[in-house]
Amino acid sequence: QNIVDQHLSILVSMENEDVLHADSLVPPGENLSSEGTRYWQATLGGIFCTCIKEELEADVAILNGAVIKGNTTYEKMSLTYAQLRQELPFPTKIVVVPMKRWELHSAIDYSRTCSVNGIGDNQGPVERRSYLQVDLKFDHKDFHTGDQEEELRVALPRNLLNGFCNIKPLMEVGARLKRENLFPDADDFIPALLLVVRHSSKERWYEIVHNNYTFADLDPDAKGYLSRADVERIMAAAIKHEPPAFLVDDMMTAIDFDENGIIDPGELSHLLAIMEREHGMIRFDDWYARLYKIHEHKDSHTNIVRNHHHCYHYSF
Repeated sequence: QNIVDQHLSILVSMENEDVLHADSLVPPGENLSSEGTRYWQATLGGIFCTCIKEELEADVAILNGAVIKGNTTYEKMSLTYAQLRQELPFPTKIVVVPMKRWELHSAIDYSRTCSVNGIGDNQGPVERRSYLQVDLKFDHKDFHTGDQEEELRVALPRNLLNGFCNIKPLMEVGARLKRENLFPDADDFIPALLLVVRHSSKERWYEIVHNNYTFADLDPDAKGYLSRADVERIMAAAIKHEPPAFLVDDMMTAIDFDENGIIDPGELSHLLAIMEREHGMIRFDDWYARLYKIHEHKDSHTNIVRNHHHCYHYSF
């Protein structure tokens, strides 16, 4: 019975652990809400798209309202793992494809205005499973006034390109990609839930590091890397209790780009570089300077960090 109780306790901790922290993502004055994703742009729809866009380094991310199921306004600016799974219960397969700006606009407009069973908005609000949610920065980067022929990297559910929800402009994009042999392969996708969890883990790394921690602070034994035990210790100090194993695993995989089971200075500095570019959250140069000073006594070497299809080089 003790073993059963221990296992149940682990499951409860997993379900109730805050995973998504949205304080820095929710626009001022807005609630964290997934209500009405089939009728209008919801804050949680924008946050999910933002996480997906930044995790895949795309220009834009879109999700149709049908895949966001919670229909809830939350009191806190955070979601537990259980709440996150309730919001994204399906294995929504996210791919990144090239799309002209005008194609993207056509798809969004169509998804939000198309008639459903012959019923249009002139007869009152229409529930649309197709209604495309967009990332939080979509309206702030000249997407509406830029070159309409410009090619953008768009992250979206794969099945929308094959006709799910009948968004005709996206079906036309899918047909074009197939003609051009650019349609994503069957196994070339990442589940939406996984992308949101990964991004949230990186946000948590930022919360830990931005309080003027150096790598030496996180690595008191001066090993030159962070082990899983180190990450567990760091997380316990941050959340004031022993972290569940899945949370430690998520924190490791979020930035262990070369998948060798440890986190080196180059991987952590790469994470901060990404966050400066996407959010302007920190002065990466200052942190990098402190990091460089810590390692200047060592022989110069190059850490190669891979993230999806890119290579990043850091010399210390």
